[in-house]
Amino acid sequence: MKKVILKVRGMSCVGCTAKVRKAIEKEGGREVKVSLEEGKAEFFLENGNLQNILRSLEMLGYPADVEQIIG
Repeated sequence: MKKVILKVRGMSCVGCTAKVRKAIEKEGGREVKVSLEEGKAEFFLENGNLQNILRSLEMLGYPADVEQIIG
């Protein structure tokens, strides 16, 4: 299982972080943590597809870039 850290743009409130978290979970992310202050999302990915997560976030208006993949 890989730990993924994304830099997420466009988040401005707690509601935004909830949308980002739900989108990542829907695409297979586990133990998702989203930080509004840092503009980051951290999660574990085992069976999901990272490109699908990035595409989903983009469609919601929260474009993201991979900052780090561990493991």
